[in-house]
Amino acid sequence: MKAQIKKETDTGFGVLVTDNSSIEHKIGVQFDGHVDGHLSDGYPDNPDKRTKAGNEHVNQARRFAKYWVYRQRGYDTLDGWQNPDRITLAATALMALDQPTVDSSLGDLDKQLQSLYSDIDPPVEIPDGVDPTSAVYLYDLYLGMDDEDISAYADFIGDLSVDELTDLSNAEVESLPSHTEGLFIESTAGPHIKWDTTGDGQYRTAWADQPVDRDPDARIELLAFEPDSIIELKRQAVRNLLCQVRDCYLTMGIAPPEQFRLLGHGRHDASTWYVHNELYGAYYDPDAEVDIWYEDHTPEDAYEHTAETHAVDPA
Repeated sequence: MKAQIKKETDTGFGVLVTDNSSIEHKIGVQFDGHVDGHLSDGYPDNPDKRTKAGNEHVNQARRFAKYWVYRQRGYDTLDGWQNPDRITLAATALMALDQPTVDSSLGDLDKQLQSLYSDIDPPVEIPDGVDPTSAVYLYDLYLGMDDEDISAYADFIGDLSVDELTDLSNAEVESLPSHTEGLFIESTAGPHIKWDTTGDGQYRTAWADQPVDRDPDARIELLAFEPDSIIELKRQAVRNLLCQVRDCYLTMGIAPPEQFRLLGHGRHDASTWYVHNELYGAYYDPDAEVDIWYEDHTPEDAYEHTAETHAVDPA
């Protein structure tokens, strides 16, 4: 993937993206991340007339254009739970929680999962007709920091060594001393329950109360399992978030930083794309052998922040 910001308007940017098949896309990205225009001569305008791979190349180009504006111009053009920086910071904050704090932060999610294998009452009732062991359990995390803080911490995360984040992803450390000061989980929401309504990939979600009036900074997405302890749940949640970071990059058509090239379930939608599209490997399978990481399609400065963070006036 390659991208150039060709112009700036009163509402956003015009971005020229060259996808991994060397097809050019002219994409308009507004300051808030909305795509208000997309032209390409390499694919039919009608998605129904594109191949499956063609549709995914188009989608990758749009995701990458929004990401490039975020990296190069500092506008928050990515949805919170599709922003690799926010998700990594949420994983870091979660891993640093001590026992009492993790009980209060992940207690409801723990009870929901334990209820699948015991007589514990779940915090959220399973909808009628849903197999609870086949559902996906979502849990929202809100960080206690503003966009400028997130940008600063993102720079720190980018400087972590491969070994440091490999340790974190394997849950072999309980904290990152000196790096998590000021980084904390302000609130949580959920669990929300997502399930396949018909067996053919048509999903619905039963949303629990969401007490915070903004999008979450990250959303844990776990398949049913019985945690040995709440610390084990924390470790699995951290690994899920780090796999989601991997998904953010791969679904833009570029390689994740080396420390995020791990296997396992991340975002549920991304796992579905991996199953059904030959552009991807079986990243969701911890035991898979994967040789598709898009290294040759990744710009040298793909992970760098080159601009100050900009806030968008909601008015």
